[in-house]
Amino acid sequence: MDRFTKLITAFFIVSFFSGCVSQEYEKNAPVVKNDATQNEIAMTRISLGLGYLKMGNTTQAKLNLEKAKRFSPNLVQVYTAFAHYYDTVGEVDLTIDAYEKALSLDGNDADTLNNYGVFLCKKEKYNKAEQQILKAIAVPSYLLVAKSYQNLALCQLKSKNFTKAEQYLDKAILHSPMRGSSLLQMVELQYAKADYQTAILFLKRYEKATRRFTPNALALAYKVYVKQGNKRIAKNYAGMLVKMFPNSFEGKQYLLNELEEISADKLALDYKLATHGQEKKKKRVVVLSPNKAVNTAAIKPLIEDVVTNKKQQQIKLSMAQAAKIETDKLKAQIAKKTNQPSVTTEPSQAEKTKQTSRSALRVDQKTLTLPVHVIVKGDSLFSVSKRYNIHMKSLERWNNLSRTKLLSIGDVIYLANPKKAAKS
Repeated sequence: MDRFTKLITAFFIVSFFSGCVSQEYEKNAPVVKNDATQNEIAMTRISLGLGYLKMGNTTQAKLNLEKAKRFSPNLVQVYTAFAHYYDTVGEVDLTIDAYEKALSLDGNDADTLNNYGVFLCKKEKYNKAEQQILKAIAVPSYLLVAKSYQNLALCQLKSKNFTKAEQYLDKAILHSPMRGSSLLQMVELQYAKADYQTAILFLKRYEKATRRFTPNALALAYKVYVKQGNKRIAKNYAGMLVKMFPNSFEGKQYLLNELEEISADKLALDYKLATHGQEKKKKRVVVLSPNKAVNTAAIKPLIEDVVTNKKQQQIKLSMAQAAKIETDKLKAQIAKKTNQPSVTTEPSQAEKTKQTSRSALRVDQKTLTLPVHVIVKGDSLFSVSKRYNIHMKSLERWNNLSRTKLLSIGDVIYLANPKKAAKS
């Protein structure tokens, strides 16, 4: 019985290897090739190539990737590895070609779609990046959905689309509730939005999920509690930061300036600028359709605004017209006195009651510019001389006045010698 079992086992082993190994003859010498191991050899070369690339040895990296390509020219991973290589050395066009070649071999390779999307986001091609990553998420067999949603969120944050970023982070957390990086990113986003209470809730979830501390997380926690006004808890986080990570950047910054600015603060500034710009763009617009009944309640405020503006314009116009009339009257008085300087006329009772401006007027008659002052209630020759810093004797001489002369409301007083002004 044992001998029979051994024979059956040997038969199956021979059958298995006969299906994987082919024998060919070159120059009458047998050469054995194992078709099943071509992809494995290529994957080994890919691993070696990426390892060299990580160490900075780009020559050996490319050499191994070329060998992998010779072993398996139709293997998707070969071209995704080349894409990573070209991205590292800064060859953008070759990177895109490598990703496109990989997707031409398998358009549903989720890893390639996700990585391609991340690359496009880095190059600020946000719409195309979103399309590629969503294609990866749509692949039924794809397991790293939470990671891809987080990649989408980070890409939207980079494009300053905070609404979409929060939506994608929510989905990332729903797919993987214990994913620490997604939870911490949500804390930072809520901090940027100044929603500190929600930020604390996600911070507690992060601490429960990870059960460990990092300098970045401690610094963010400190800032959240400071903004909320809870200085006692904030100091506890600051103490942990300095004690556990004294040589970290965050720890040194706390000792230097109490973490005056961290990455979350820069995100908060971006959020403020983005939302402020959206508010400025918002305008109330009413579109009237002839086929639909007009909602009078909706357009009533707009009608009132139009009427109010029209009334204000009419008032301004009336004031401007009145001012023009008064100016014309004053010019007429000045012109009359210029022609007959020694004659004074008594103003009418209506003109006496008018209150005109105290500011000096300038009359332009051809090339003549003469400063004057119009007498109002309470004025005297002395007050006018003090106001314009002109000697009283000069005012008396220029205007043919004596100190005993009584001034009347509406009288025009020259503030310069009219004879010299006329000569000039």
